[in-house]
Amino acid sequence: MSRIQNGKLLAIGLDASDLDFIRSRAAQLPTLQRLLDTKLLFLLAAPKALSGAVWPSFYTGSHPGHHGIYQHLVWDAQRMGLRKIGPKWCPCRPFWTDLESRGRKVTVLDVPFTFPIFLKRGVEITDWGTHGQTRPLAGNRPEVREFLRKFGRSVIGRETPIKKTRAQLNSVHHRLLANVDRKCDLMLALTKEFEWDVFIGVFGELHRGGHIFYEEADALTDGSPDTPLLEIYGAVDRALSRVLESLDLQRTTVVLFSVHGMMRDYGQGHLVKPIMDRLNQLFLDRHMGVGAPAQRTGGFVGRLRETVPSRVQYAVGAGAPDWLRQWVVEREIIGGIRWPRTPGFSLRTDVRAELRLNLVGRESQGLLEPDSKLCRAYVESLHRALLELRDQETGDLLAEEVVTIPALFPGERSHALPDFAITWRPAPLARRVASPEIGELESMPLGARGGDHTDFGFAAVSPSSAIQARLSSNELPPVEHIWDLGNLFARLDGLAAE
Repeated sequence: MSRIQNGKLLAIGLDASDLDFIRSRAAQLPTLQRLLDTKLLFLLAAPKALSGAVWPSFYTGSHPGHHGIYQHLVWDAQRMGLRKIGPKWCPCRPFWTDLESRGRKVTVLDVPFTFPIFLKRGVEITDWGTHGQTRPLAGNRPEVREFLRKFGRSVIGRETPIKKTRAQLNSVHHRLLANVDRKCDLMLALTKEFEWDVFIGVFGELHRGGHIFYEEADALTDGSPDTPLLEIYGAVDRALSRVLESLDLQRTTVVLFSVHGMMRDYGQGHLVKPIMDRLNQLFLDRHMGVGAPAQRTGGFVGRLRETVPSRVQYAVGAGAPDWLRQWVVEREIIGGIRWPRTPGFSLRTDVRAELRLNLVGRESQGLLEPDSKLCRAYVESLHRALLELRDQETGDLLAEEVVTIPALFPGERSHALPDFAITWRPAPLARRVASPEIGELESMPLGARGGDHTDFGFAAVSPSSAIQARLSSNELPPVEHIWDLGNLFARLDGLAAE
């Protein structure tokens, strides 16, 4: 039997919160600033170019080459389509199971991209109020599910990445503000209902708010007037104040953390499919002697996205069931594709576009032999098409880098990741572009997002009075990447339990 353990660890995640944004608005965000005003502030690198990999990297303590997750819908090379991630896709155990095995009482709330199958005695709640709503709301034990039934559901709703009307934006904004308060109520109720030594909870509203409401004023480094995004940060600031007031800070170590940030959206994702379609057509003609007609991927769904008014798309998407939403995303990716004439294709686009080669032996309908002369020629052509791409109106180059993902993240699951990701330069969204490799093309920006992700996070540790006196830097593990946070939490919890 373990001895009585009095110390506690509270870790609050701010999904896609930006450190510079908070620091430049310290006067308006006093609680956040107070938590950041610590000697134990760690600046963390997130997985480069794969913003959808951050939370699995956090909770598995590994990089994407090991866990294989880069989005909640990942490429299935056998069925040549998408599949939703689940426990069979990512069999890695989250670090908090080790804390429970040491006898600690653990509560975990809304860590994105997780599955409630690990904690046996503690509390594990997934997708109550996350930004992505990856899977249906779930709890790990009957008592937890009954508690959730009585407490009620989140009001955050589903995100539909469609350009929104002013009325729709106002509705989203009010829901996010209301959900911050409701998430705070849920956290406080959980701390009272269930015994805990370690509590890990995440606010997802800043992630949703950053995507939708980030505007030019939010990019200012000397503060800004009130903006919709700042109002959401302010609601989180007040919620944190309520949480801290409920704690015995003599016994509780508090960690505030973010696994990636948010910046102005410069992603030229609307250009990617037209570029890949043109590149594939020209490559087949030049290198394979196939006079293929132009192929327009996206199919029927892609044409609907271009012609149906955005307000109608938003209304339909917000109420659609999960299976239909997944089908729509899949058809946007593979609709219209003829695999015998497709050497490479685009996956989902975020702040960076993700590309995959159609390789023989990996894809069930592969075209290119891995590491063949033809494959190398295609990769070189792809790089030239992107790195020489210019905005026809400004003359500026648009692509900063084409990142080779498997080389960056080698491992047993690297084959599941995209092969390349495009890093874009900070520039206005382009409509008419050209490069010597593919010529000229035109595509309209979608305008659905104001902000998108950076590759940097942070962690601020406010030690309890009980461990402050014996905490020194040499007692903590190296903390440089977001996948180091699990080790940091374990060490802080170990000190609290001594």
